[in-house]
Amino acid sequence: MCVGTLPSLNVDTPPEIRREPKLGDPDVVLELFTSICDRAMEVVSSNTDWGDSGQRAGQYKVDLDVDDVCVGPLLDAGFDVLSEESGVQISNGNSPSGQIVVVDPLDGSTNASLGLPWFATSLCLVVDGVPTVAMVTNLATGDRYRAVRGCGATLSGEPLVIEQRAPIEDAVIAVSGLPSRHYGWRQFRAMGASALDICAVASGAFDGFVDMSDDAHGVWDYLGAFLVLEEAGGLIVDALGRDLVVLDDVARRTPVAATGEELLGFLLSERQGPASRG
Repeated sequence: MCVGTLPSLNVDTPPEIRREPKLGDPDVVLELFTSICDRAMEVVSSNTDWGDSGQRAGQYKVDLDVDDVCVGPLLDAGFDVLSEESGVQISNGNSPSGQIVVVDPLDGSTNASLGLPWFATSLCLVVDGVPTVAMVTNLATGDRYRAVRGCGATLSGEPLVIEQRAPIEDAVIAVSGLPSRHYGWRQFRAMGASALDICAVASGAFDGFVDMSDDAHGVWDYLGAFLVLEEAGGLIVDALGRDLVVLDDVARRTPVAATGEELLGFLLSERQGPASRG
C-alpha cells in the first residue's frame, strides 16, 4: 500500500520496536527518513567547523557528524547501511538482511561550506536489490523529494509527473564535471550536488543531467534521486551501459538522466563523442 494510517517509527522509538521495520508500510520508512533528515538539517545548520576530517581527501568533519545521525537510527531500525562516509554496516553484525539503506549523509558538502543552498541528505531503501523507498532532502531549504516504487514521487507533498520534454536546443542540462564542448543545449549548470541535480530533472527544473567524468559517482550520489526520477516518469542510465543499482562501496558509475527517451539518447550519443557515432 502507498497510503494509509501507519504506526510511527522514529529515532525516539524504543529499541525493541525499532528493530522490527515494517517494510510493507513505506510510510513508516519515510517517517524514519524524515526524522533522520530533520536531525541532519540541525547538525549542518549549527555547524561552525568546516575543516577537513583528516581521514580522507575531500571529507569534512561535518560529513562524519551527519553520518552519525543517519547511520545509528537506521541500524537501530534493523536496516543494513551503505554510506559514503562509513561504508557497509550490517544491523545484526554478521548476516546481511537483504534490506539495505544507501545513504549520502551530506551531498554537496562544499556548497554547504560556502553557504550555497544546494546540499542534501539522500536515503534509499533497497530490498533484495530493488530500490523501494527514497527521500532526498535539501538541507538548506527543507524541500523533500519522496518516492515509493510503483506509487509515484512527490516534492514537498506535491506529485511529480514529467509532462514536458524539451528538445536539446531548448534544454537546460545539469552537469557534474567539466563539459569538453557544447552539446547544443540552451544552457547548462554545474550545481555541485548530484542527488539534487537529478531530482531537479524529476521536478522539471532541469531537462537532463550528465556526469562528464568517467566513474566519478558512488551509488549513494544518485540512487535516491534515481527512484524519484523514475517514479516521476524520467529516465536514468549509466553512460557505459552498466547497472546503476550496485551495492558496493568501491564501485563507481557515470549517470546520465533525462525527461524522455529522445533527449536521453542524444545526451548519451554526445557524451560518447563523434567517434562512437560513426
